[in-house]
Amino acid sequence: MTGDSGPRARWWERPFEMLQTNLREIDAGLDVAANLDAIADHGADTWLINTGGILANYPTDLPFHTRNPYLGERPSGDLIGDAVAAAHQRGMRLMSRMDFSKIAQPIADDHPDWCFRSRARERQQVEGLVSVCPCGEYYQQRTFDILDEILDRYPVDGFFFNWFGFSEVDYHGVRHGVCHCNACRSRFADEEGGADLPAGPESPDFARWRAFCRRVLDDLTGRIRDHLAARRPDAPLILGSRSDIVFHEANNKIGRELWPSATAEAVSAAKTVRPDKPVLVNSTLFVDMPYRMAAEDPHHVGQFFAQAIARGANPSTYLMGPVGVIDYPGLAAAATVTRFHRDQRAVYEGLRPLATVALVRPDQLTQPESARDEFRGWYAALQEGHVPFDVLPAERLAEADALGSLDRFRVLVLPDLGPLPADMITALDAFAGAVVATGSSAVADDQDQLRRAPGLRVRGRHTGFAETRSSYASDGRRLLPIFGDLLNLEPAEDAVVRWRVLPQASFAPPEKAYGHQESRLAAVVANQARDGIRVAWTIGRTYREFGTGNLRYLMIEIVRGVAGPQPVADSELPEQVEVIIGGNGSRTVVHLINLGGARRRGFGAPLPVTGGRLRLPLEAGSAATSLTTGRALTTVPEPDALVIELPDLELFEVIVIDPESSNGAGKAGRHG
Repeated sequence: MTGDSGPRARWWERPFEMLQTNLREIDAGLDVAANLDAIADHGADTWLINTGGILANYPTDLPFHTRNPYLGERPSGDLIGDAVAAAHQRGMRLMSRMDFSKIAQPIADDHPDWCFRSRARERQQVEGLVSVCPCGEYYQQRTFDILDEILDRYPVDGFFFNWFGFSEVDYHGVRHGVCHCNACRSRFADEEGGADLPAGPESPDFARWRAFCRRVLDDLTGRIRDHLAARRPDAPLILGSRSDIVFHEANNKIGRELWPSATAEAVSAAKTVRPDKPVLVNSTLFVDMPYRMAAEDPHHVGQFFAQAIARGANPSTYLMGPVGVIDYPGLAAAATVTRFHRDQRAVYEGLRPLATVALVRPDQLTQPESARDEFRGWYAALQEGHVPFDVLPAERLAEADALGSLDRFRVLVLPDLGPLPADMITALDAFAGAVVATGSSAVADDQDQLRRAPGLRVRGRHTGFAETRSSYASDGRRLLPIFGDLLNLEPAEDAVVRWRVLPQASFAPPEKAYGHQESRLAAVVANQARDGIRVAWTIGRTYREFGTGNLRYLMIEIVRGVAGPQPVADSELPEQVEVIIGGNGSRTVVHLINLGGARRRGFGAPLPVTGGRLRLPLEAGSAATSLTTGRALTTVPEPDALVIELPDLELFEVIVIDPESSNGAGKAGRHG
């Protein structure tokens, strides 16, 4: 899709901006006109408002749907009716937030089979509400009744479902484990050959349970989407991967390690497989659920928004209560990027990723934490090395192959994914580019599963710190630490061994710290065609743990060595700046994100970056424009590239390069 939307006229398939007022029951009397004024001033054209599920903000007649008792504060007694009429009168949209995860205790008492049950058959309760199970009748049938009542009464513009899943952990962080309600017991046994439900993550069958949950939710999502599409085709569903709009909530969390690129990763993972499917990033203005009234740092909020739009998502602001009732300083930061996105819709409509390197993300439901660390180590190395890349979820790799989404890539990086299923191996063997596999990726029964493998067998494994500490990889000149897991590889005779392993030797006391000898074990090996490379150890985990430049240099060297010409030939930017490449028709769109303000738990103010330059493999005469300043940038042609002198960078910058310059556009003086 290009900037011309063609025959696609559905509103959510074009750029839009949203604001969510997550209302408390006491907010039922809010001033609809004042909120719409604030939402429009914020730069948004869509209002997401609590409508039904836990609490109905309209006069429901369904006996299993609890009417908000504070609706009596409104003359009409109907918040949703007032809100949708006022929004449409202004030419704005109203979407309904639904939460079917819980029901009031009296309803639960009347319908015990609808409820979540722990292994001890106990219900999950909080604040007079009881959690329900997606396998039960409430999710499977009564949700459709509630949706039909809303559709019969109100011309809402779409639906968002919150907390749509199996509630193994409640709002207080208490782990209740796998649901053992009668519906789960029966359905799991039917689908898994009579197997019993696992107790929790410690159970051998827990991965089967998580896969079962995914199937149940995908099936239900698809049915709900089909139902809504049949009843109101112009009302999209925001939910899982089968919905009309892919959803991601950008938030912080007490006790969770900060992953600075969480938002960009999530959007890229959605856009890589289906670049035409809209993604919405709902960014929270508070620090965590238990502290909903405490404001997030505005600089952290800014990162949510900058990363979202850089990867092609639509921005959404998430606050508690009506606008202005709670003081959230991050609201201004959110508005700045929201208005920018609104004003630059011509750039964001049809924006597609252009990276030629794909980093495969481990399945978040089934892969161990060590695989996540390997992935994040690679993510950081490529990001800091200014190698543009996109994230490809492992569980969707075969789908990406079927859709042709792999065709633009020259390299796939497989970070310690373990044995791979047959459909993934088929897709990887058909892939026309190079495959870089690390650690245990695509190794089953001590054999390499890939056709392009350097003829490998695995003669043993060293796992964990005790077995890999004080061991190194060497190319005869450099020594790099080996951390995590190491495979003893037996390469084919014609394979090219680039680095070898120096096994463990004494490291202490200092007087005895010697004795390392280069072995015949391969640390980095390639096949004869150089399109299949295996790194024998978890180099991503090593980089994530050590953070040393030599590790990153090797990782980038491996990828660039097989990637061919890159969308970014070179850059003069600090490693804290991420370079994201996209395209819109014939134009190249470069987003620069300044991650320099990252702290232990969030982001502070980034240090401004001055004097940056980019070298792109573009023709001389192309015009480069800074969208944040609206000014043309100086470009310097080179034989095989175009050098762009960048404006001063604070949080983010967007550079649009048009190959059809006119009257020397792009040759004007440099502006900041």
